[in-house]
Amino acid sequence: MTLAVAAPGRFTLNGVVNFTTSAVVEEQGARLLLTSGGDDWEIDLSGISQADSSALSVFLSWIRLAKKQQTSIEFVGMPHELEALAEVCGIQPLLNNVNGPEN
Repeated sequence: MTLAVAAPGRFTLNGVVNFTTSAVVEEQGARLLLTSGGDDWEIDLSGISQADSSALSVFLSWIRLAKKQQTSIEFVGMPHELEALAEVCGIQPLLNNVNGPEN
């Protein structure tokens, strides 16, 4: 699994995000996001090959980080299964909320 810079403020998440990998994904991703600069972040999730509920925890952590940095964050290309899991968990509205710190 990797979070890579596609363009300034634009990232791609690829690979497996599960209970085994999520702590590393969260930590490496946070470092990359913090050093990227920019007023907004867009993370393309279409490269995720497998994910479980721990992926949602990673995304929530990055949302908190974005709020602390007073930047917006947007998740695009979320795999259908992960989107359904977020809906069942009741956090889909949080993942759709891409505004900065006022929210």
